[in-house]
Amino acid sequence: MSVHDSFLMKGFVMPRDSEGTIKHVQNAKIVLFGTEVDLSATETKGNVLIKSAEELMNYSKSEEEAMDKCVREIVEAGVNVLIAQSTISDMALHFCERNKLMVIKCPSKFEIARICKLTGATALARFGAPLPEEVGEADLVSVDEVGGTNCVTITRDSLEQTRVSTVVLRSSTANRLDDLQRAVEDGVNIYKQIVKDSRLVAGGGACELRLAAELKDLANKTPGLEQYAIRKFGEAMETIPRTLAENAGQDTTSTVSNLYAAHAAGNLNHGVNIEQAGTLDMVEAKIFDHLVTKKEAIRLSAEAAITVLRVDTIIMARQSGGPDPNRAPGD
Repeated sequence: MSVHDSFLMKGFVMPRDSEGTIKHVQNAKIVLFGTEVDLSATETKGNVLIKSAEELMNYSKSEEEAMDKCVREIVEAGVNVLIAQSTISDMALHFCERNKLMVIKCPSKFEIARICKLTGATALARFGAPLPEEVGEADLVSVDEVGGTNCVTITRDSLEQTRVSTVVLRSSTANRLDDLQRAVEDGVNIYKQIVKDSRLVAGGGACELRLAAELKDLANKTPGLEQYAIRKFGEAMETIPRTLAENAGQDTTSTVSNLYAAHAAGNLNHGVNIEQAGTLDMVEAKIFDHLVTKKEAIRLSAEAAITVLRVDTIIMARQSGGPDPNRAPGD
């Protein structure tokens, strides 16, 4: 199994099995329940006096008839797939099996929201027959084995565009699969940000080094003690290019020095070249960072540093321990 076996599907995939024996449903009509699939119980406690075996049979039979009626009403509404977020009683599962109703348990609110978005169904807060507009649709709901794990797949291939799609990643090792997942999530998130704001900056530590150089120039022009704080803030900006150089197995000091020299020569887009020693024009190499992401990272890190400094100041400003000066001798 390799990365090339990964694929994109029009639909949603859940890494779990169905509750019953029904595993495949074509032209699915789906109902979702946000509550437990069971008959409602009263909040008050009561005692039932049963005097004979016939009364015991009738008592159990009435409960079964009520459940059978409720399940048949759901089936008569055209539903052939039932998805529940909470528990599913054994009795409800038994009558769902008798009425050829596929049952899936989905405890995740995130997955329930995605299924509603994909199928057009409405998550119901009551157990009972749904209205026609509350029923969702799908081309196929099936349980398929993916990498040794049973997964429920809800597909809508008949639509040209779907509101929900799923990327199924395949790999030979779990570590590589985690790396692929992070790469896909980062790519999706950055695309979402680019749609909102398309401004980019040079990557590879070029932006941070430019900020460090400008802050150091500002520190040299600032009188008083503030210049030291500005200079230290500029040195903190060197963390990104230093980390990139260290991960590439390069000497961090010489790499940062080469970047400063390149920027001083007017090559403001040069960043760390991780393939070989030296610098590289990030714009020509098409290596960019998103402006909003970079801006928020700097803002949040600055707020964190200010918060720590404020806490240190409060601790230092507290009165030290010792005898109470207002206390009279002998008290």
